Amino acid sequence: MRRVYIVLFVVLSTCKLMMCRLYEQMKEVDPNERVQIGSYRVDGNGHQKLKDVPVSETKFHAENVVENICSEVTENSKGHIPKRLKNMYEHACDDILEEHHDQLVDVLVVKEFNQNERTLADKFCTDTTNFCTAEQLTDLFNLIPPSPSPESDEENEEFEDEPTTNDKVEL
Repeated sequence: MRRVYIVLFVVLSTCKLMMCRLYEQMKEVDPNERVQIGSYRVDGNGHQKLKDVPVSETKFHAENVVENICSEVTENSKGHIPKRLKNMYEHACDDILEEHHDQLVDVLVVKEFNQNERTLADKFCTDTTNFCTAEQLTDLFNLIPPSPSPESDEENEEFEDEPTTNDKVEL
């Protein structure tokens, strides 16, 4: 029974870490950078039906961000993921991505006013995939701090080699 709880915790925390990292990557794009999408066909009047949208709201950009998310989640979460559970997190991320890839891209493309890590995780982890309830996700956000940015990797390298209390938990 304890193993089931550990697996559930790994899946939920992987989903949360994925959403935090995806949110950071989606924010890295210049908001003023725009692209035209739509049909390049010309109608009878010589007009095209094109729409000018921010790059961050395109499926192409979302696909590119999602492409390497699993390796980035495990690499950039040094200190948050115990070494003994790193493989479980990688497999959980791969499974989530395999089963819900299209839904994840759709969630990333739809921009909402005041969207943040929490609302993105709530939309995907609770509403779209039903991995957890909103209360469980709130507990998870209170328990696990936001994932570190890639710039702070140098600071966390020495931390990973030190044993943590999570490493001492017997499975």
